[in-house]
Amino acid sequence: MLTLTHVAKTFYPGTANERQALRDINLELAPGDFVTIIGSNGAGKSTLLNVIGGSIPVDEGTVVIGGQDVTRQPEHRRARRIARVFQDPSAGTAPHLSIEQNLAVALSRGKRHTLTPGLTKARRVELRTHLATLEQGLESRMKHRVGLLSGGQRQALSLLMASFTHPDLLLLDEHVAALDPERTELVLRLTADMIAESGLTALMVTHNMEHALRLGNRLLMMHEGRILHSLGPAEKAGAQVGDLLEWFSREHALDDRTLLT
Repeated sequence: MLTLTHVAKTFYPGTANERQALRDINLELAPGDFVTIIGSNGAGKSTLLNVIGGSIPVDEGTVVIGGQDVTRQPEHRRARRIARVFQDPSAGTAPHLSIEQNLAVALSRGKRHTLTPGLTKARRVELRTHLATLEQGLESRMKHRVGLLSGGQRQALSLLMASFTHPDLLLLDEHVAALDPERTELVLRLTADMIAESGLTALMVTHNMEHALRLGNRLLMMHEGRILHSLGPAEKAGAQVGDLLEWFSREHALDDRTLLT
């Protein structure tokens, strides 16, 4: 489903601010893999997602999605195959549109007539059913503007909209970092359920080691643009936060910016 081969990215090359964000990244995801990515600030986690999504070009290496080399493909073309939920709850929705309008646009994404949402009676019934799965009561507020929703409600809505396109890849970039603990747990549960039920292939960036261990079937540990350690299903199932700390410590990759729980 996804193959990265010898991917490298350096920001501000040849200057005093030069920073090698990704160093010889090799990664392969099979269909249905749910990979969590952990590391301190500056480890290269978000840069990795940006390279996959096409918002940042690579300096070296190749990016292949579903057997197609998309290394030089622009972001808007990759968007047909990739869905993304960002840390900022306001980034994945149109605040001036109603809930039902946001959902209708998401349903029509990738189709020829994307500017005509087509909110028929049958479509509204369908959307109301989808919204009920979020357990937010949004099915009774379909005509309310999204800008009036809480951050947790908007992230839940963003997840639902992302699943509508049945993407080849779902990229989750610290998508619960701005939420309170209660909303965090709800959105994480919705995330796991949605990925499992839709059979999505996903990568989730997080600073939280407990979340990284609890969700998904694989885990990547990153530091200074490198993949320090890759845990497969069996190793991940038996790992604990203390094990991650030990592996990071061996590489001198722990600092006061690392969130432990």
